[in-house]
Amino acid sequence: MQIVRILIKSSFPLFLTGCIASILTGLCSTIVIKTIHQAVQGRDFSEGSFLFQFASSWIAYGGLSIIASYVVSLMTQRIIHELRVKLSNQILSAKFVDVERKQSQLLPILTEDIKTIAYSIDHLPGVTTGLATVIGVLIYMVWYSPILTGSTFLLFLLVFLFTKFTAPFVRKYANGARKYLDQIYLQFEGLVFGIKELTLNQDFKKSYMDDQIIPTSKSQNKFYLKENVILAITNRSSDMILLGGMACLILVISRTDFITLDFFGEYLTLVLFTLAPLATAAGFVSSIKRIEVSLDHIEKAGLSLITTEVENSTIENAAWTKSEPLVKLKAVRHNYYHSEEDESFTMGPINLDILSGELVFLVGGNGSGKTTLAKIILGLYNSQEGQLAYRGVQVSHSNLAYYRSRFSAVFTDSYVFDKLLHIDKRELLNRSNEVISMLELSKKVKIENGSFNTKRLSDGQKKRLSLVISILEDKEIYLFDEWAANQDPHFKEVFYTKILPYLKGLGKTIIVITHDDRYFHLADQLIKLRDGQVSDQI
Repeated sequence: MQIVRILIKSSFPLFLTGCIASILTGLCSTIVIKTIHQAVQGRDFSEGSFLFQFASSWIAYGGLSIIASYVVSLMTQRIIHELRVKLSNQILSAKFVDVERKQSQLLPILTEDIKTIAYSIDHLPGVTTGLATVIGVLIYMVWYSPILTGSTFLLFLLVFLFTKFTAPFVRKYANGARKYLDQIYLQFEGLVFGIKELTLNQDFKKSYMDDQIIPTSKSQNKFYLKENVILAITNRSSDMILLGGMACLILVISRTDFITLDFFGEYLTLVLFTLAPLATAAGFVSSIKRIEVSLDHIEKAGLSLITTEVENSTIENAAWTKSEPLVKLKAVRHNYYHSEEDESFTMGPINLDILSGELVFLVGGNGSGKTTLAKIILGLYNSQEGQLAYRGVQVSHSNLAYYRSRFSAVFTDSYVFDKLLHIDKRELLNRSNEVISMLELSKKVKIENGSFNTKRLSDGQKKRLSLVISILEDKEIYLFDEWAANQDPHFKEVFYTKILPYLKGLGKTIIVITHDDRYFHLADQLIKLRDGQVSDQI
């Protein structure tokens, strides 16, 4: 069972402690039940002996059950924490192109699947103590009446087999419901971030609800309904098997007289003590199927629960000089496949030299490959052919992380983070006011305790805020993808005549994707792209 392996792997000493505490809890619970059962029989009843035996085992049961619950809860919360951290690390260490293609799947995994696993294993403390109680009571039942206990075991076996039979159906419908969840999250994303477009267009708004959200939600609900119906049938059928089995035993006893009905009534009280813990355990079996479905989605998204070491060797070349290319692409070719649009785009072969301190403009029509080339230069996309070199050293898997860290980039869809804890505090203190002032945001934004005091800004202001973050990161190479495209003429002027010269004055290498031909004369190198190839280089 996958969840048991995860528990053991999380902390074997805690797992062992939890098991021992649960077993002792079950033992104490059995003694409590045995004491009550014998007292009810009224044979050789002694009030003093009853109170001592009951009180001692009752107190021990309470204390040990708390210890068992605490230990198991500690394990489960540790697992959830570790799972969140490992998944986050896996996303951060995965190939960028894989994460880019699976973005719509990742948020449901990090939220819904983690919540499903957390909710399910949160019930483990009750399950473990309940099962320990059942085992203890069954042992007492064997001592009390081996024949009746054998019949009870047979009934429990029938219940188990029936639950085993229905489990694949539970998994099937849980998996179906989970598949629609990805679509719902994607549609909710459109609902929230596309609210302007939806509000303006009444036909679009109605269609978005009637043709997308409502059908998807109904389809998911159908699978959830089928799953819950199967669970209800399983639980009620289990009850009917036990009750029907008890009725059959009563008929057998009345016809054979191998025991008295009074004795069977006394035995039946023991059986009743096991029903509630068994129901809890049966419910958890269904939860396990949901956990397995969530884990399957995690695995199918390419995110293993086992993290791997990411190499991060540096790039050093004492022989390199500034007269040589800082970044060099030699016969680089990359084939980009967009699975959602079912189309591919071939970039290259590209030959390109970028010198240290140079201002490079990448220009070309829409779909010419500018952003794809930018991602190749940044090391986000790998090249199927050719070589990418930095300071004369080929960029490979072993030094890729170091190479990427030479860059700061602002894309058209860059996310604006409010916390700047990754930036040196002295850098924030010394330069933040200057940079914020250059982009004319002083009246809107300031940095407090390593964070922006607000992000409630217009889209254009947020774009300027992303530029502030990029500059404060103080990297060797900067890449700006159509930064000025949606800015007004004033801030276009600020970007090209103030920000770029400012960075160049600091000795930075700058790559700008642009359509603003008015400023082409500022570039040290102008690279024109067409259909994924360099058509002109000035």
